[in-house]
Amino acid sequence: MDPTQIAFTFPVSDEPTVQLADTVPIDTFFPEEEANTLAEIESFNKHLFRPNTYLHKWWARRSGTTFRYILKQLVPNLSKRDYYVPGGLEGVTILDPMMGGGTTLHEAIRLGANVIGYDIDPIPVLQAKASLANLPLSEKVRVFRPFQSALAKGISKYYKTACPTCGGTAEIQFTLYGQRKKSPDGEVVVVDSFTLREEPDDTHKSLEDFYPSLELSVKGHSVPIIDRERAHKQGINGKSSDILSIPFAERYVPLVIVGFCDVHKSFFKKVDPADYDSIKTAARWATRNARFSPQDFEVPQGPKSRDLINRDIHHFYELFFPRQLAYIAQSHAVLQTVPREHMLWLALLLSTSLEFNSALCGYKGAAKRRPGAIRHVFSHHAYSFPYTALENNPVFSRSTSGTLNNLFESRIVSAGKWAREPIERQFVNRTWAKAPIPSEVDIGQEVSSLDEFIGKRRMYLVAQNDSTRISLPSESVDFVVTDPPYFNNVQYSDLSHFFRCWLKTFLPEQARWQYAAQDSAVAESSQNEEKFGSVIGSIWKECNRVLKRPHGRLIFTYHHWRPRAWAQLTIALQKAGFLLANAFVVHSENPISVHIMNLRSLKHDAILVLKPRNGREPLQWEKPEPIVDFDSYSFCQACGQMTGWILQNDLSDPEIEKAWVSFMKG
Repeated sequence: MDPTQIAFTFPVSDEPTVQLADTVPIDTFFPEEEANTLAEIESFNKHLFRPNTYLHKWWARRSGTTFRYILKQLVPNLSKRDYYVPGGLEGVTILDPMMGGGTTLHEAIRLGANVIGYDIDPIPVLQAKASLANLPLSEKVRVFRPFQSALAKGISKYYKTACPTCGGTAEIQFTLYGQRKKSPDGEVVVVDSFTLREEPDDTHKSLEDFYPSLELSVKGHSVPIIDRERAHKQGINGKSSDILSIPFAERYVPLVIVGFCDVHKSFFKKVDPADYDSIKTAARWATRNARFSPQDFEVPQGPKSRDLINRDIHHFYELFFPRQLAYIAQSHAVLQTVPREHMLWLALLLSTSLEFNSALCGYKGAAKRRPGAIRHVFSHHAYSFPYTALENNPVFSRSTSGTLNNLFESRIVSAGKWAREPIERQFVNRTWAKAPIPSEVDIGQEVSSLDEFIGKRRMYLVAQNDSTRISLPSESVDFVVTDPPYFNNVQYSDLSHFFRCWLKTFLPEQARWQYAAQDSAVAESSQNEEKFGSVIGSIWKECNRVLKRPHGRLIFTYHHWRPRAWAQLTIALQKAGFLLANAFVVHSENPISVHIMNLRSLKHDAILVLKPRNGREPLQWEKPEPIVDFDSYSFCQACGQMTGWILQNDLSDPEIEKAWVSFMKG
C-alpha cells in the first residue's frame, strides 16, 4: 500500500471520529482574496476584531482572521471548512513554538483544537494562560471593583486640583509637561506645540493662554518656553541637548492641567503652587513606600534599551513621575489582598496600564479629531522621548483613555464577552456586518501533559520554554502553526523589559524571570545575523521531529526586505529537513501605522506551507525571475516561490546566500 494514501483519525469523546487524508487542503488551496479582504479591514483595529488576545502589550501581532483562514484549510471535513462555520479541528493538536501574542492558540481553540504554546519570554506565556482561562466574568468584576476602590482611596488625593471657575475641588484627568533642554543661551523648556486643543468651531486653546510671556520659573530662574519647530532650528534636539545631570523625571516640568469639575465640566488650567505641593507630597510618599530593588529594575544592554542608557537612564523606575510611582506601589500593595486565582489577569492589566502611565507618554489631543489624549509609550515600536509629556490619572473616575477602569472594560469585560460569543465581520449587502459564530468560544482548560488531550477538545498546554528543545514525543503534533520573529525587525524581547520588571514584582513566583532573553531567534545586530538562522533552524528541526506523518505540516507567515533574512530562513528550513508544499500571500500591515507610514514598507506576508522531506520528492518549483520593481504583494509572492525552488535543489549555504542576493538585486 502506498503510505501517502493511508488515512488517519483523531478521536474525540463527543464528536464523530474525524477522518483526515494524507493530503492537507492547504497544500493546494488558500482563499487569498477573501483572506486579504478581511485582514485589510482588521489591520486598522486589530484589538477590536480579537479583543481577547489583547490583554497585554505585545508586538508584531498578525491578523487573527488570517490565522483562522489558515487553520480552516486544515479542516478535513469540507462542510466545516467555511470561514463562518464553527469548529472543524476537534481532536487535532496544534503547536505554536514561538507564540508571542498567542494568535494561533486563540484561533485554534475556537475551532475545537487542543493547543500547545511555548515562548522563551514569560509575558506571552502569562498572557495566554490568563486570556484562555475559564474564569467567570462576573467573578472578575466582583474582584476588580473593590480593588479599584482601594487603589483610588490610596492615591486619588494626589490627583485633586482647584476648578479655575469656582475654586471647588476638581479631579485631574492628566497633566502636560514640557521637557527641559540645554541651549547655547541656557536652559529652555520645549513642547511639541503651543496648541493645546483645536475645537471644531476653529477656536484654539493655547499654551500662551496660560503663559502669555512664554516663560516659566524653574528652580527660581526664568526659562523660555519654545516649541519643537524652533528648537530644531536652533539645533536643540536629541540626547545631545538633554540635561543628563538630573534624574529623568526631573527633566520635565508640569505646565498645564486638564481636569473635570462636577459643575463646570472639563477645563484647562495653569499648574499652580497647590498642584506642585501635591506632586511633592506624592514624591515623599513614593520615596517611603515604593521601595524597588535597583538590580531588579536595571536597564539591560540591548538594541532598544540602549536608547535609555544613552540618556543616562539606568533603572526602569526612573521613567515614572512621583504620582505614577505611587500608583504602582499602591497597586502592588492592594494586589496582595486579591484571591490567588485572580492575581494573574489583574497583574497583567496593571502592567499593561503602565504603557499609558509613564513619563514617556506623549500628548495627541490637540487636533480637532482628538483620537485620544495619550500617545502611549510604544506608539512607534521603540522608546520615544516626547517634548510634551502627558501624566495620566490612572484612577480618573470618568471614561477616558488609559485609565485602569477603561482598560478593565476593554481588555477584560469586552474581551470576556467576546470570548464567550466570538464575532466575525462579513460583507453583506455592500456593507460590513457583524457575524456571530454560534457555539464557538475562545476559552479552554489548562492541562499539564499531552496525555490529557486524549478524547478532549479545547485543552491548552502553555509553558515558558526554549523551543530549540521541545519536551514532546516524536510525531505527537498534527500541525505547527506560528509567526516567527522577523530576523531583526522588532526587538520585542528587549522592549518587553519595560513591563517584565514590574510583572516580576507583581508575580514573583509565576514565571522564570531570570532567563536568557538573548537566546530568542532575533539577530540583534549586523554582527550576529547568523544567530537567527542557527536558533530558528534548531526550532524547525524540533518541529520536524514532533510532526505526525504523513500529514504533519509547518505553516508560518513571514516577510522581510533583506536577502540575508530570507537566506538564513531557507538555510534553517533546509537543514531541518523541510520542503515547501505551497506559498500564498496575505495582507498584514495597516499602511498608516505610525512605524511604517510613508515608508517603502512591506504590507503583506508570505504564508509558507512546509512538509517534512520524505525521500526524493518530485520537483515542483521553478526559479523565479529576479525582482526588478517593488510591489509588496508581488515581492512576497516571488519570495515564496524562491523559497520553494531553493529547498528542492539542495544548495549549499553560500549558494543560498548568493541566490537570494542575486534574486533581490535583479
